[in-house]
Amino acid sequence: MDWFEDAKLGIFIHWGIYSVDGISESWSFFNNYINHDNYIKQLNGFTAKDYRPKEWAKLIKEAGAKYTVITTKHHDGISMWNTKADKAITTLQDAAAKQDVITPFVKAIQEEGLHTGLYYSLPDWSHPYYDVFTRNRKRYELKSEPSRWDNYVKYYQKQLTELSEQYKPELLWFDGDWEHSAEEWKAKETLNLLRKYNPNIIINSRLNHHGDYDTPEQGIPVTRPEAKFWELCYTMNDSWGYQPFDKKYKSPNMIIRTLV
Repeated sequence: MDWFEDAKLGIFIHWGIYSVDGISESWSFFNNYINHDNYIKQLNGFTAKDYRPKEWAKLIKEAGAKYTVITTKHHDGISMWNTKADKAITTLQDAAAKQDVITPFVKAIQEEGLHTGLYYSLPDWSHPYYDVFTRNRKRYELKSEPSRWDNYVKYYQKQLTELSEQYKPELLWFDGDWEHSAEEWKAKETLNLLRKYNPNIIINSRLNHHGDYDTPEQGIPVTRPEAKFWELCYTMNDSWGYQPFDKKYKSPNMIIRTLV
């Protein structure tokens, strides 16, 4: 944790097909604000035509950040790299961009000497092997179809193997662990899998009690978290992904005061 404790500032890039219509990432269909078919249609508008990973990497370094985290897959199940995992939806095969957008970004940040962090959602609400679909609808019950759940665990662990082999991340930023227990996620096995590729990999607190540091969101803790290491994940406005109506950007003064 030496470099992490010293890094102080990281830049989190929350990017996915939800930026096309500027709607809530994944949650918009999970909460039934939009149906899943219409949500997925955003793949047709995801062109990444203004994507400039080298410029992004330079800006991150110029901002004084020492590490960065980018979404490889959010809860909607859209994989932003060329995954070979079974039944995956990808920006390379299924989006208008026809691009693996993670590879050029990781290459750019590593050329800038930044520490590599990858966000990965444990749930995949679009995947046929995953049990949860929306807030009020399930595909199946784990007890009645345990082999189907086992196939999902194999699916997500294969994706983590790909990310480990291709990008050699120094930090894995998990999300969504609340939907299942550590035993159901096979969290211990997943941690051992990641450590096989990098014995020093840093894991946030969302691998269901198998992480290295706490990750409070948005609200600045009134008192220091109990964990020795922690990170405040703080958005530039009020939204995680791009939403055109959200103009409530935090001032430089507010951000600096928060960091100090």
